[in-house]
Amino acid sequence: MSSIDEKYHLVLYVDSVKPKSSGFIERLHQLCEKYLNNPYTLEVIDLRENPALTEQRRIVAVPTLDVITSESRQQRFVGDLSISEPFIIALGMYHDAEKMKRNAGEMGQQIIHLRNKLK
Repeated sequence: MSSIDEKYHLVLYVDSVKPKSSGFIERLHQLCEKYLNNPYTLEVIDLRENPALTEQRRIVAVPTLDVITSESRQQRFVGDLSISEPFIIALGMYHDAEKMKRNAGEMGQQIIHLRNKLK
């Protein structure tokens, strides 16, 4: 990890020859921006440029995403992350997303209450 404040370090392994690789990177950025409240870094490794890592890091398919937390826990995801719920739950982001949803609901109720007072 490059910073003590980072909670997540994400390493995405891709194959640049595959046309969907840039889509995987974009999808991962979207998920992190939407659900991840804590600082993170994203390292993208093109296995075409460094094929030795395929064996060293036991990559069996691309894309593969390794997530390392500040508590040194590691999760591995294989696939395009098109189904984001398992990814969110596995990283503990689901709790943060639910908390934000509750807060938004409470704020909405406060706005309704204030509007009714102003009538």
